[in-house]
Amino acid sequence: MARRDPVSDDPALGSVDPVHHPPIRFPETEWAWFLGRCAALGITGASERRGVLEAVFGHLVGVNRWLNLTTVVEPRAWLKQHLLDSLSGLADSRLRHLSEGSPCLDLGSGGGYPGIPLALWTPRIPWVLADARRKKAEFLAAAAKVTGLPRLTARHLRGGEAERAAPELHRKCQLVTSRAMGAGDEVLAEAAPLIHHHGHCLLFKGPSWLGAEREAALAAAPRCGFRFVAEREVVLEDGDPPRLLVCFQRV
Repeated sequence: MARRDPVSDDPALGSVDPVHHPPIRFPETEWAWFLGRCAALGITGASERRGVLEAVFGHLVGVNRWLNLTTVVEPRAWLKQHLLDSLSGLADSRLRHLSEGSPCLDLGSGGGYPGIPLALWTPRIPWVLADARRKKAEFLAAAAKVTGLPRLTARHLRGGEAERAAPELHRKCQLVTSRAMGAGDEVLAEAAPLIHHHGHCLLFKGPSWLGAEREAALAAAPRCGFRFVAEREVVLEDGDPPRLLVCFQRV
């Protein structure tokens, strides 16, 4: 017999509406730790964004009760594994020289990372959170509203469908980011139709990148119209294995 879940009258279950998922305040010890790590990594502007970050966190945790967005729901873990990890992208020079006219797109955004934090730190830049799963795209659209950023939007979209489904993004993006979406060669193939000539694709990777995945991505880059630009290591906390920011340019 098929399992039947109990009917719930909780309006928050099944809803992405932020009204049902209020902010969650970070404990002071966890917030102090985060500010310290930001200082160590050269990330400024966190203190004035605390309120919106708590709203984004509360919305994620609330929706995550019924939609599988993340396994990371504790404040310290979220501040490190989602927020700080996303903001480590600011160490790449491409993030410091963005144009206000062309969109940036977070491909396979899922729970909104790295797109939401990067959009909060670059508020004058148009950002698009894209996901191929409709429910997650609906969540991302609601999360964009939580941030209060008028230039942050969300789309139900696969990169390879851009020419037909999103012509305004086809070969128009100055930057595509991807974190935990898939193997590097697959991401480059998905990102290629979105990025304009001389635009960039920035991959957020862990230590497993340094092996077969790296070799496959470097081999695939010319076929997808990219050249390898740089690889940068970032350590989120002393003793952690390095994270890698891997950059390719569309040529």
